[in-house]
Formats: sequence, C-alpha cells, structure tokens
Amino acid sequence: MGKLKGKVAIVSGAGGGLGSYIALRLAEEGASLMLTDINGSSLEETAARCERAGFSVLTKTADLSEPKQVKLLVEDTIKKFSTIDILVNLAIAIRTPHSFLEHELDTLDESYRTGLISTWLMMKESYPYLKQGGGKIINFGSGAGYDGLEGYAAYAAIKEGIRALSRVVAREWGKDNINVNVVNPGALTDGIRAHLDALPEDQRDPQLLGFKPTTIGRYGDPYEDIAPVVAFLASEDARHITGQTFFVDGGSIINA
Repeated sequence: MGKLKGKVAIVSGAGGGLGSYIALRLAEEGASLMLTDINGSSLEETAARCERAGFSVLTKTADLSEPKQVKLLVEDTIKKFSTIDILVNLAIAIRTPHSFLEHELDTLDESYRTGLISTWLMMKESYPYLKQGGGKIINFGSGAGYDGLEGYAAYAAIKEGIRALSRVVAREWGKDNINVNVVNPGALTDGIRAHLDALPEDQRDPQLLGFKPTTIGRYGDPYEDIAPVVAFLASEDARHITGQTFFVDGGSIINA
C-alpha cells in the first residue's frame, strides 16, 4: 500500500458501481481525491465510504459535458490540492439495451455527451497540471464496444471512440511525460448483483445480461480485480506503458 502517496487524483463517475471502488482503492494507496458525479446523493455515499475507511476526500457534483462545470471542477481541485497527477474518466450514461433500429439520436447524443465529451473536456482542462509532474490518465472502454454487444449501439460506439481518442492523446502527450491508457473492465458491480438477485433463480445468469463466460471460471470483483489495475496504471510502476488497452475481464474476450 502507499504507491500513490502524495498524488492527487480526480475520479469521474465516482458516485457508484465501479467508480466508488476505484476511489476507495486509490485513497488506500495514498492519493488525495476529488470525486465527481452528476448524481450528488450517490457521490456522497462514495465519500462516506471513503471517510469510514479513514480517508478524507473532496466531492463536486457536476455535468462533465458542460465546459464551464469542468473548468470549475479543475479549479476547485487546484485550490484544494495545488496539482493533478491522476485522472480517471469513468463517467458515461447507459440505458437499458435495445436494438440499433430502436435507437434514437437522443440515445447516441446522451452517450456522446456524458462519455466522449466528458472525457475530452476533462483531459484538456487537466493537461496543464498533468504535464507538470508527469501525469497518468486512465480512461474506460468496454467489451460492449470491442466485442459488439447487441443492444448497446450508442454506448459501444462511444466506448470505442474513447479508446481511439486515448491512443491519439497518448502519442501527442508522450513528450510531456503523460501516460494515457484504457481499461476494459469485466466485473459484477453492486448494481448488477442486486439486479440479478431480484430475478427468478433460473434467470440469474450474468450471461443473460451480456456477460461472456470467463476463461478463469469466475466473474470479476470491482474492488479486488479492477481497482488494483487502475491503481497500478496510476502509479510510477506503469511509467513505461501508454496507449494500451487492458482487458481486465478474466479472459472473457479471448473466450468469446
């Protein structure tokens, strides 16, 4: 523990699910945190979880598709912590799966604004501070995009857009000693587990929700399996890794 001691991290989409566990793990590794989400009540739940574990965090409710709100978020982070070393972009809206023919433009626009635009704005606004000490950016893709999961046309398209953007920025900002990588996670979050538990027993198979079978025979845990990889990529241990996508999915992709 402590590989991120003295570092400052912003985590978007920290209000629940995977984001809350990543926030906790980064705090345990010593990072000071600015946590943000569009849902203020869920964001405070994550903050309370971190505080119960003995960590103090800063929170800000924000719509990261709005440039002014992103600017204020970064300014508040600098006022409190003086710098930004790590940027974790998790924020994106996701709707109940439906076929491509049923997708309306507003679904695509929502994914575009909350996913690609928010990642774009957060990187640009944080850049002056990330380059000061050699920053780490961890963005998030999805097996839905890489593997073409039915029912997720808008979400999948935007997630692949984020991967492409990350590779471009990794090339352009390498000279500034900024590492940009992508995690494609495969884990059962609290929300997914609760959804499965509410179903009839014969329907509680994660594969019915689009999860591929894993090679290692179990599905991932957000805290134990995904968050440590994010902490690694945020640390100096990963200083020679950039422009890569990490499939942290128990082998789901190769087992497809």
